[in-house]
Amino acid sequence: MDTEAPRTHTRKAYTDADGGRWCEVYLDTYRLPSGTETVRHRIRVGGGRTGVVVLARRGDDVLLVRQWRPTVGRWAWELPRGFGEMDPVSDALRELVEEAGLVGSAAATVAYLDIDSGSLESEVAVVEVSVRGDASPRKGPAGDGEVAAARWWSPPEIARAVRAGELRDGFTLAALGASHALRS
Repeated sequence: MDTEAPRTHTRKAYTDADGGRWCEVYLDTYRLPSGTETVRHRIRVGGGRTGVVVLARRGDDVLLVRQWRPTVGRWAWELPRGFGEMDPVSDALRELVEEAGLVGSAAATVAYLDIDSGSLESEVAVVEVSVRGDASPRKGPAGDGEVAAARWWSPPEIARAVRAGELRDGFTLAALGASHALRS
């Protein structure tokens, strides 16, 4: 039987200028089953609310958006995603409009992900959304400039991009994997 490692002490090391609305970092002390104490970082994003990753489908095709990701220093094709504000389905439908200018329907939460269980506290809901067959994403950047492009990708295009190392965002790969497992 597995033994839990209880948290024995917590110290907040960082809070963003919005009082922790977007990011907080904690230093937590845990007592391991061996009796040894260890300190770990814990990061809470979005105020601890459930985030969302949007798996928008138009038939078999999946919508990906292209964004500059400063933390890794490169452009990335990835599924639309965002911080939780209300409930996962409402958040997914809002993100789809914000990032691609698309209106979805038949939205449902299909999985929950722990993207980095070693340091990120917040969970992420995978929400599948149907989009009309004739729907095209907005041309050019989104209103806030966060998304440079959006387009539909076929399953063979996604597979090729993963094999080539061009599609490597953890949220996207985990959501696609969870969706595939649930459809099999």
